[in-house]
Amino acid sequence: MSRLLKKIHLLIFGRSARTQAGEFRSDRAHLIQWILLCLFGLIAVRAVILHIFPSQGDSLQHLADNQYQQEVTLAPSRGNIFDHRGEPLAISVKRPSLAVNPRVFHPSAGELSQLARILKISPQKLRRLTTKKSYFAWVARQLDQRIADAAMNLGLVGLVEINEPARYYPSGSAAAQILGFTGLDNSGLSGLERQFDRDLRGKGVKVMASKDARGNFIVNEAVGAAPERTGNSILLTIDSVIQEIAEEELAIGVKNSAALRGFAIVSDPHTGRILAVANYPSFDPNNSRHVKMIQARNNAFLDTFEPGSVIKPFIIAQAIENKSTHPDEEHNCESGSLKIGNHTIHDTHGADKLTTAETLIRSSNICTYKIANEMGRESTYNALTGFGFAGKNSLLGFPGESSGYITDFHKWAQVRFANVSFGHGFAVTGLELVQGMGALANGGHLMKPALVERIISSDGLLVNSATTKVVRDVVSPATARTMRGLLQRVVTDAHGTGKKAKAVSYSTAGKTGTAQKVEPGVKGYAKGKYISSFVGFSPVEDPHLVVYVMIDEPGGKLYYGGEVAGPIFAHIVERSLRYLNVAPDLPDPAVKTPTPPLAKTEHHGSNSKKM
Repeated sequence: MSRLLKKIHLLIFGRSARTQAGEFRSDRAHLIQWILLCLFGLIAVRAVILHIFPSQGDSLQHLADNQYQQEVTLAPSRGNIFDHRGEPLAISVKRPSLAVNPRVFHPSAGELSQLARILKISPQKLRRLTTKKSYFAWVARQLDQRIADAAMNLGLVGLVEINEPARYYPSGSAAAQILGFTGLDNSGLSGLERQFDRDLRGKGVKVMASKDARGNFIVNEAVGAAPERTGNSILLTIDSVIQEIAEEELAIGVKNSAALRGFAIVSDPHTGRILAVANYPSFDPNNSRHVKMIQARNNAFLDTFEPGSVIKPFIIAQAIENKSTHPDEEHNCESGSLKIGNHTIHDTHGADKLTTAETLIRSSNICTYKIANEMGRESTYNALTGFGFAGKNSLLGFPGESSGYITDFHKWAQVRFANVSFGHGFAVTGLELVQGMGALANGGHLMKPALVERIISSDGLLVNSATTKVVRDVVSPATARTMRGLLQRVVTDAHGTGKKAKAVSYSTAGKTGTAQKVEPGVKGYAKGKYISSFVGFSPVEDPHLVVYVMIDEPGGKLYYGGEVAGPIFAHIVERSLRYLNVAPDLPDPAVKTPTPPLAKTEHHGSNSKKM
């Protein structure tokens, strides 16, 4: 090999001692020709490869483009969310975000400190950006415009402002747990924003941001261009005015009772449409980055709990429907104490005998159990499942939504049967209670609940719409009418447990409930912890609204449902029906009825007498 190399070297550069100066050798010429031909051949082969296999050419072009261009994907503009009157609850806006080209972003220590102070970011985090090998990195996203302007005014090389679509909630904390919120990438993280993310999410745009020879972004209008197509918009069944009323009255009630939390659901009993879902405490989804998921939890849809006495109307309604009892039938209430095996059940207000009507009015556990026992385990179980408890009929598809549960009646011991009859030993949701009470209010029809009225595309076309759907008829119109009268007496009767649920201008009807809370991880109930509730409707003869109010762990001296939840129900009903322009069906207490004039006394001379 070494000899060959030496020979080649001599042929090209050296001279043979036998060769005269200026003499041309033919073997050297041939070698030079072959070398040139090989070089041109390699170039030709490379050119052919680049044309036949364009991916390799693309990769080179990609490397070149990276020197002068950077592809930035802008999040899509989401569709809007409106209440049923078209009031915006969630809209998309533009917010400035800041990014850098790490290749040229080399601020001084002082500039770094200034930028960190403006953005409220640690200098260490900003310094790490300068070590990245990429051509693009986010610094801070979806900022207030004043903050973005202050940062850009520093004039730092490699720092650029990009407008991104972001979410804005005009009503702040109103319906926050229902609406949910989005993340920095504008995708839904909770609530309806998550449930309907596919509908709301628009089609994003990829924008090429050019860079100069130093790597600085050349910002133009295209960088902040809006997506070509926004997402679908959603109209809810929620009425923002009734939502505001429910939230205000719930907040007052929770604070007055020193409770842990609470929620209220307002529905139209004839259609199943949900008009308001209030949770307290709430949060502002406009500041969702600092919100804990427990704050965003929609307890009205996600919580299950033992209902307590609010379940009694459904047991009694089924017994009347089955003709197992009638409103005037008397029952022995055992003076408020009944022993079942090794257990004893009690009534808060003991009585010797009560009619079926009085059993509901005074909320007797013992007599309700006797009515259920007369009806039988299977019919009692069918009553609960028929009214929508422990089923799937009330599910809306809301993220994390729960349904109630109840064990099969074949497994009930006698004391378990007794507990079930007055609302213990099984679990329900607030939405199930609203829909069940709605069936008694509307004449016996269990309605499918609805939260979304319709979905509309960005070009105005109808994508989907809700329809009023009857799941099944649970009781006859006659039984429902009888129950409306009995439930009204719960509010109006001197012995009724719901007297504080009486509204000023409208007749009301409903049922109170006070249930001890189950202690998590412990067998049995938590001492001194209660769920206080009221579920009812108004006006009685032509119900427009059905409302359920639940107060979790009232901390004051009063903890009964009628005392704690009843007044909240009354205030929500009074204000909401006035807003809906429903004519009052009760006389105005402020207007005094004129006293009829006394009959005139006739005088007949001295013999006249007063009549």
